[in-house]
Amino acid sequence: MSDSESDANYFKEVVAEIEAEAQRRSSSGEYPRALLRSLDEEFRRWIPDASLENGVEDTIRSIESAAYVDPAVPINSKSPLGRCVKWTVRRLTYFYHRHVTQQITALGIHITRPLRLLDASLKSVNKRLAALEDRLDVDVSTRSELLSGITIPTSFEDFDGVLSQHFKQVSGRVLIGDLPNSRLLKNLRDGGVDAYGVTSSDAPTQEAVDVRHEHLFDHLGDLHNESLGGFILCGIPDQASINEQLRALRLLLLRSKPGAAVAVIVIHSETWTKRLSPVATDLLHGRPMHEETWSYLLNREGASNIRVVQSSDSSYCLITAIL
Repeated sequence: MSDSESDANYFKEVVAEIEAEAQRRSSSGEYPRALLRSLDEEFRRWIPDASLENGVEDTIRSIESAAYVDPAVPINSKSPLGRCVKWTVRRLTYFYHRHVTQQITALGIHITRPLRLLDASLKSVNKRLAALEDRLDVDVSTRSELLSGITIPTSFEDFDGVLSQHFKQVSGRVLIGDLPNSRLLKNLRDGGVDAYGVTSSDAPTQEAVDVRHEHLFDHLGDLHNESLGGFILCGIPDQASINEQLRALRLLLLRSKPGAAVAVIVIHSETWTKRLSPVATDLLHGRPMHEETWSYLLNREGASNIRVVQSSDSSYCLITAIL
């Protein structure tokens, strides 16, 4: 027997002894029933909650037990006269007590029934969520292992002029996420753009101003709709899954004002394939989407002035647009 099982059995024995002693003293008349009820309520406040270990089922059973009311009122008394009086009162009011008991019991049934339905639904959701988390954890671990040791250049000097011109007349803040390095942010701020970065990397961003070290999805969850004057999406299009890329784009579009300037920097699929082995390319189901796909997604969201700019070595491309 484990230590936890031994402690649980010992606790049950102690509770049983306390309840037996309370019942004995109640029957002998040593302790008034009102005192025992108050002591029982205080005792229940401090004992461990079984629902934390055994789930909602024990809590529902406790509600069902509490909803049961015994119409047979106790008639025990120290004196025969008192017993006779109590017996007479119980006989005369028994129909009333039984009527109230039936209503209280019916109420308890109606309360516990939806609780059981909710408990069953919650268990089903938890089971499906656990299976989904297992799948996602495997995908994330696999992707991280495959990407470790792969050097991906994050210098976008070829796009400095285009980005500065694109965001020059923006009204509002411009978010850069996932910020690859401080140079991109510094160049935009030097050009008069009110930009800030969001990065999930632990690497220090030297000479960077206004960089939030958190996951992009967490940061976007804290922003209000139409609070951004524009955004630059990079990093995530290179390494994230298809679902994560679409989710990031959707959230950024929701957080951007009408007329906002937007940009997406993505590595070419052919370049990405050359940098990885065939096995890694196949397992990374979220390998970068083509520039045509990003242009299609932005156009579907009503963006205009969509423009595609290639880097000098044709490894990266920049897609810009106006919402």
